[in-house]
Amino acid sequence: MIDSNRYAVHSADVVIIGGGVIGCAIAYYLSQQAVGRVLLIERRLIAEGNTTRAAALLTRARAKTCLMPLVRETYQVIAELEDQLGETLGLRRVGSLHVAASPARAIATSPATKYELNELVEVARQAGLEAYWVAPQDAEAMAPWLELDHGAWAAYMPEDAFIDPYVLTHAYARAAQHNGAIIWQTTAVTDILRSGQQIVGVNTELGFVASPIVIDAAGVWAGLLAQQIDCPLPMAPVRSHYWITTSQNGLFHREQPIVILPDARAYTRPEGTGLLFGLREEHVVSVDPRLLSADMNELVLNDDRQGWGTLIDGAPALLPFFPALERLEIAHYIVGLSTYTPDGIFVLGGLPGLKGFLAATGCSGAGIAASGGIGLALAQLATDQPCSFDLEPYRIDRFGLIDPLSEEFRWRCAYTRSKKTSG
Repeated sequence: MIDSNRYAVHSADVVIIGGGVIGCAIAYYLSQQAVGRVLLIERRLIAEGNTTRAAALLTRARAKTCLMPLVRETYQVIAELEDQLGETLGLRRVGSLHVAASPARAIATSPATKYELNELVEVARQAGLEAYWVAPQDAEAMAPWLELDHGAWAAYMPEDAFIDPYVLTHAYARAAQHNGAIIWQTTAVTDILRSGQQIVGVNTELGFVASPIVIDAAGVWAGLLAQQIDCPLPMAPVRSHYWITTSQNGLFHREQPIVILPDARAYTRPEGTGLLFGLREEHVVSVDPRLLSADMNELVLNDDRQGWGTLIDGAPALLPFFPALERLEIAHYIVGLSTYTPDGIFVLGGLPGLKGFLAATGCSGAGIAASGGIGLALAQLATDQPCSFDLEPYRIDRFGLIDPLSEEFRWRCAYTRSKKTSG
C-alpha cells in the first residue's frame, strides 16, 4: 500500500527526503494542509533505518523543557491516528520511574545539577503532569529487579509511555497516503538543487523532481545532502545501543514502568517478557557520515560488535541497582545511530537567506517522542503558517560557522551524548 507510482511524478509542491519517523510525521501533517502535491522519498523502506532501532521512550517531563510541547503533540497525534486508521497503535502507558541514588543526588544545589530529580518533578508538576514521590520499597515493587538503599529517592510519572517506533512510523505514512501524500520507497535522492537563493528540486535515481520546497529529514545522512547547498547542519551521527534480556519468572513483567537511572547512566523498559536496557557510555563512538552504508544491517562502528565493552564498563555502576544482571542471559543487542548536536537539541527550520529549504534532524535521542511536534512544526513552516512552538532554540545557525564533518565537531556532539543521563 505504501508505494505510489514512482514514474508518474515529475514535480511536487513539497518534497520530503527520508522515510523515518520524522519524515513520515511531516508528510502526515502536510497531507492535512491545502498545500498541493506532497512527495516523500525514501531510498530504502519506510522505518527500515535507525527509526526502528530506537527504544522509543515517550517521557513527557524533560530537563530541556523546550522539548515538552513537541512530546505532548506526539501523544495527541497518536490518538488522532488511531481514530483515523481505526486501529490501536499499541501505546504502552506503563509510566516512568526516576531514581536518584541518594537525597544529595535528588536535590538541585547548583546550576551543574539543575537537571536532577527534584527539579524534574517540579518541571512535571508545573506542566500539569502527574508526578509523585514513592518510597524505595514501593519502587522495588513496581520493578522487582530493582534494588534501592534506604537513602534513595524515586519519583513516578504515571502518564509516560513507550511505543513500537515501526508501528508509529507506518501509521504516519499510511495516514499521510490516505490523505493524498505520495510515497516513493527504494528511491535515492542524490542531490538537492538550488538556483541562487531558491531551492528548485531534487535529483533522484529516477530523474529530476521539481519542487520549491525540500525538507531534509534524512537522519544521519541529512547533513551530507545539506552540504550540497552550502547549508552545514550542526549535528553528527553517534552510536546508540541497548540490550534485551531473556525472560525471568517474577523478575520482569509487561507492565513494569520505564526506569531511568541517572547514577548508572542507564534506562530500562519492558520488552515482551524480558527487559530492554540501555547504557550511555562515557566514550561515545561517533562516525563520519561519508563512511556510512545505506544498510543499517551493515553497521560496524568499532571492534566491539556486540557491545560487550560498553556493558563491562557500565556494569559496576548498574549492578547496585540491578544485581540480577550478573546472571541474566542477553537475548539481543541492538545498535543504531542517533544524530546529536552540541547542545542536545534538535535542528529544525530553514537557513536565513535560502528560500525553500527546511531541515528536521539532530534528534539527540528524542526523535520518536517529539515526532508529532516536529511534524506539525515543519508542516507549518512549509506552508507559511504561524508555528505552534517556539523554534528559536532549534535554529540551524545557532552555533555560528562550523564544519560538521570535522573530527572536532563530531567530538562535541559525541560528548553531549556521553553526558546524557535522563530519559
